[in-house]
Amino acid sequence: MARVIHYRLYGLPEDRLESVSEQFESLGAARAWRTGPPWIATARSRGLFEMEYFRHLRGEEGERLSAAGFLKMAGDETDALIIAIFVRDLSATYGISTSILDEDHPLAKLRRLDFRAGRLLSGQSLEDMLAKRPVIKKVEGERIMFYPPTFRLHSKGPSNPEWAYALGGIRAYAPTLLEAEQEALKILRGFGHLGR
Repeated sequence: MARVIHYRLYGLPEDRLESVSEQFESLGAARAWRTGPPWIATARSRGLFEMEYFRHLRGEEGERLSAAGFLKMAGDETDALIIAIFVRDLSATYGISTSILDEDHPLAKLRRLDFRAGRLLSGQSLEDMLAKRPVIKKVEGERIMFYPPTFRLHSKGPSNPEWAYALGGIRAYAPTLLEAEQEALKILRGFGHLGR
């Protein structure tokens, strides 16, 4: 069975549901997703599947649940990381609680992430938790390495306020993971045109 990431939003005001749905649509259109774009179900959803999915979850979790969805994975850790950052950002933007459940994540500490106002329940940022290692994405046989802003190349090195990415001997920075991924893919396409 394929790996699935479940995400939930709690305590979102009713008048913000449409805005969050639009943000999910924008995220889905911003990049290529391996198994289809992320989506969200709310009390205002019109599709039959979304309505029934949300009704079932709200029956289990109660009225505090505002929105929920899931993303099937197909071996791209970048998809998982982008949805985690996005859900964390929604928590920070709206001052709400969110959760991500990824029971098959290879790292136990990342199987369940709960955020309140953009911070993990421990008070740490998501980047602090990710700082120990890069995220590797393989595209066309080439490895692209993404480093979170708090990653340090060596113990005395400074952290950088941006996401770093490296491929083919090039290391560069971008403000967000989504932008880093887009830039790295442009470079990779450029290598392809050069016959590299």
